[in-house]
Amino acid sequence: MIVKGSSRGGTPTDVDRLARHLLARENETAVILEGCGGPADLGPMLSAMRGITLGTRSRRALYHASLSLPADEAFSLDDARWIEAVDCLERHLGLHGHQRVVIGHCKKERRHVHVVWCRAHQETLRIASDSHSYRKHEAASRELEERWACRPTVGVHTRPEGTPRPVAAATHADWQAQTRTGIAVADVAATLKTAWDSTATGSEFAAAVEQAGLHLAVGRRGVVVVDSAGTPHSIPRRLGLRAADVQGRLADLDTATLSSVEAYQQAVRGRRQTPENRSTTMTKPSLGCQSGRRRRGQPTLLPEHRDYWITLGYEVEQSPSGWLVKLSPTTTILDAGDTLTLERHGEPSDDEIKVMIAAAQARGWDSIRFFGGSERFQRRASELAIAAGYPPSAISLECNERAPKPVAASMPRHIRDRLMPPAPPSPTPEPPTPPAPTPTQETHP
Repeated sequence: MIVKGSSRGGTPTDVDRLARHLLARENETAVILEGCGGPADLGPMLSAMRGITLGTRSRRALYHASLSLPADEAFSLDDARWIEAVDCLERHLGLHGHQRVVIGHCKKERRHVHVVWCRAHQETLRIASDSHSYRKHEAASRELEERWACRPTVGVHTRPEGTPRPVAAATHADWQAQTRTGIAVADVAATLKTAWDSTATGSEFAAAVEQAGLHLAVGRRGVVVVDSAGTPHSIPRRLGLRAADVQGRLADLDTATLSSVEAYQQAVRGRRQTPENRSTTMTKPSLGCQSGRRRRGQPTLLPEHRDYWITLGYEVEQSPSGWLVKLSPTTTILDAGDTLTLERHGEPSDDEIKVMIAAAQARGWDSIRFFGGSERFQRRASELAIAAGYPPSAISLECNERAPKPVAASMPRHIRDRLMPPAPPSPTPEPPTPPAPTPTQETHP
């Protein structure tokens, strides 16, 4: 059994992101097994868990874990067995008695379970420790595997004597970089493997890596490999070796001759700013407009968008970020489908703004948002959009979004007093002086 988990929920946004992940449509089924009434109650339930910890010093309110088995074994467990597995993990993590939500998933014919605990106990408000959680995960996995006669999983902390330490091929950040740059982690690993097997010293390895198009650089934790996009890669992780073995091979390498990862990344950005590499990056101040209903994810390069610009007589080139439309020798528009970004030095002319607005109307945007540049540009663009037929209510400006928001009246008093010092007390009015007695009045001591 494989158990993964970590503390999270430091912000309301993170809690909302976790709730959406647990109910994502990419899962064939998502069933609430325990903890709340239904999918609609999951988000409020996780927010309520976070609310319990606001009175503590914990920065992360929740503990999220997933339990999974190979496909042929996962379907042999019914819901009661999965709850039993959650109870076992709960005991090892020291979360017994804490509020929890259990969700069963089936994704690509693989059944697994997610569980979210509130780290603060409802009665005592004591925060459960999340230290040494990996070791606790493996202890729970080995106990469950022995209990149900499942195939054992080799763990880092509980592997048999003489078994090599398992190393993940890539981290989540590595997969994100692969999606962003298009450079596959497997390709980098294969290149390093070839260079490692064909050399015997650190200097030879560095030369082989350079010849293959990669570069050695000094990162925060020692020598790493940087690809052509500036993404650093851990050498032990890519080779599946122990860090000590890699350090021993690279002992003769003079690290003083290597540049830092930051310096190499800055050099990569500098190369991208040359005209021949312009299609890979936006090199000039960016300002533009986007649909009010903007999509998420990678830009969609629709042929009809390219044909629109060609019909108007503009030159169009394809880039990883969208269509590059050349308005003039010094001005281009990056068309990412739902975003039009104007790249030029200085403020755009009214004609250039009208070109973007006309393109937005041609693709049926019912609302429009202007961003980047100066406030003057955004105000002028708004006026031209209204003149082109957009109602004022359908136009939003980034400069308005950056305006300071008033302090909420429901904020705790001690915080509100710091942000808005109380007004100085008004002077206490002096009591009125009694009138002097008239000659006709009698006075008594």
